[in-house]
Amino acid sequence: SSQVEDSMMDVYDLVYEEVRRNASSFRRHELTAIHEAFLCCGKRSPFGDTASVERKTCPSGQGRDAGQDCLREIQDFLKKHMDFVSTLLGIAIGFMVYGMILTSFLWFSIHFSSNLDRKGKYILR
Repeated sequence: SSQVEDSMMDVYDLVYEEVRRNASSFRRHELTAIHEAFLCCGKRSPFGDTASVERKTCPSGQGRDAGQDCLREIQDFLKKHMDFVSTLLGIAIGFMVYGMILTSFLWFSIHFSSNLDRKGKYILR
């Protein structure tokens, strides 16, 4: 969970800093898409003024004051959804273990009863 969170933060930082240093249209579109997806705008950066980047990449009508810090929004989004994913994963593992036990029981019962046609026919000796 923390590796996914760190990776997402690193990607956002990389894209944000590339747009801040070099106004590439491809990276600017990526940053705009991130801002629209997470409904956030920019980040608090110790590296200087970021208002020009936010003016170009934030959704229309959403300035620095209206939007939240994207790093915090991404972190909150991942925490909320990782709980859901881990719950689904736990349920899936439970069903898989149940299926494995049931399959092995059926396999052993078929394997050790080699004469299925004699079922119910007993011979007294």
